[in-house]
Amino acid sequence: MTSSADCDVVAEITGNFGKWQLRTIIFIFLCKIPATWFTACISFTAPVPLTKEYFCIPPVTNGANSSMPRSLYGAKEALEKTDREFYIDQCYYTPPEDQHGLNNSDNNSKQLSYEKRIPCDEFEHRAEYSSLVMQFDLVCSREMLVALTQAFHALGGLVGGLIALNIMDFVSPKRLMLIGMFGQIVCGNLTGLVPTFILHVFYRCVTSVFCAFMVVSGKVIVSDITFGRQRMITNTLSDLFASIGLILLPGVTLYCDSWNSLYIAISSSLLLFIIPHRWITDSPRWLLKQGHINETLQILVQSARINNKEIPLDVATRLEQQSWDLQQGKKHLYWTIWDGKTPRRFIALLHWLWAVSVVIYTVMILMIRLLGVKHMHVNTFCLGLAEMLGIAMGLYIILYTRRHWLCSGWLMIIAGVTTYFIWLSPNNVKESRKAGYELLFWLILKMLNSAVLVVLTACSGQMVAPEKRPMLMLSTGCFSGFWLTVVPFTLVIGKIHYLLPMTMFATAAVSSGIIMCYFNTYFQKNVNAKPSRTMLIPPQSLVNHKPTSLIEECN
Repeated sequence: MTSSADCDVVAEITGNFGKWQLRTIIFIFLCKIPATWFTACISFTAPVPLTKEYFCIPPVTNGANSSMPRSLYGAKEALEKTDREFYIDQCYYTPPEDQHGLNNSDNNSKQLSYEKRIPCDEFEHRAEYSSLVMQFDLVCSREMLVALTQAFHALGGLVGGLIALNIMDFVSPKRLMLIGMFGQIVCGNLTGLVPTFILHVFYRCVTSVFCAFMVVSGKVIVSDITFGRQRMITNTLSDLFASIGLILLPGVTLYCDSWNSLYIAISSSLLLFIIPHRWITDSPRWLLKQGHINETLQILVQSARINNKEIPLDVATRLEQQSWDLQQGKKHLYWTIWDGKTPRRFIALLHWLWAVSVVIYTVMILMIRLLGVKHMHVNTFCLGLAEMLGIAMGLYIILYTRRHWLCSGWLMIIAGVTTYFIWLSPNNVKESRKAGYELLFWLILKMLNSAVLVVLTACSGQMVAPEKRPMLMLSTGCFSGFWLTVVPFTLVIGKIHYLLPMTMFATAAVSSGIIMCYFNTYFQKNVNAKPSRTMLIPPQSLVNHKPTSLIEECN
């Protein structure tokens, strides 16, 4: 078995992991906290309004009706009316000349009056918290616009990731990360200050692009300075800081009395990372690929001094050789992952697995709004804890089990089937107990899905040759990003019943679990068979019965 250090002078000098890597990784991981806040803050900036918090304002009429109060259907009146004398609808109003039909016992007269209802164009809000819903009247038919903001956020992340990968051909990851910080600070503050909803959606999308710059460049740096099993563990722990951000978000919202101040607080928090950014190292591989030998040598000398490593006497010659190899390296096109060496059905199913896990992982944070405003802070905190437990569970599966796909498959099946029991939620109990009962199923699905996402991150690359793995991960990431832009609109089924979105995710989780069990069947078949050109993993990994993601090899 060949190690990275035998063929890579950078890996030989820096080592798999040490104090030098730890300093850079901590700063990069901390930057994920504001990025997570910006993604999840929609639950607090646009909470689902209560019935008593808004009502329709009829238009001012001329003539005798001009003295009629505009607040025709007040919230207090709506709550106090227990008989059927009046028909109250917060999204429509009935012209005064047709309101007599509402008091008439004739069903035909009532039906005629209902048909003459006119949608409201203006609302009065009585909520204490100044939310996005209140400022832009995102209620009734405009409620779908809340999903639009999150769809454009996902679109910005998808486009930003693709742009970042292309920009890094001539901009270093460290500099791109700084650009992402400044971009999120400026555009994030503008997102909370603009007076129109269209500008808000636009700046939210642009800010998401800069968030992607920061996250993608950070991942590149971390992958270039860590090697072997430590690289896999480090990439797994990066998601842990996203969970920490989710846990801290309710505390941040307690000090913000409006959605504007929340966006400003989240975006301005990155100012704390501008000065520490200078201590983040740049990517040695990127510098070598650009021919910057001296800059790379300076980084390696600093690394060797902090990690107590020795520098070979022929380091300059070996760096020049490695630089030339990187510059002459062949780029693998997208269609090479579909060349048939790995069965195409497994590549397609892997895309589905990623889409399901990423959508559940992300959208469940946004769906917490459906459980009510009163418990949103506690629910968000609990989701963050569930993520952390899931990440620990997934790391255990990777490090201490051999049938990763089988374990992950059963976890997803159990998570999906268990979530169906949310429909047994009792109705004759206190609201807090009912919310706690339903939250339990959310936490189970969130925790087990987070564990499976860790396994996918570590084991997906074993399906193709090492040189094709970056393209495979890019393909699965883009496919998942596409569904993140679509799924927020499907949550409109929550208007029919608020448990339907969870049922949809539970069904997707069960399908994902079945596919993973099928992967394991094929894997075990290849372990007991002779190596062939259609194997899911390279033959050398079958000797030790370990996934190639945990084996140190030349990159």
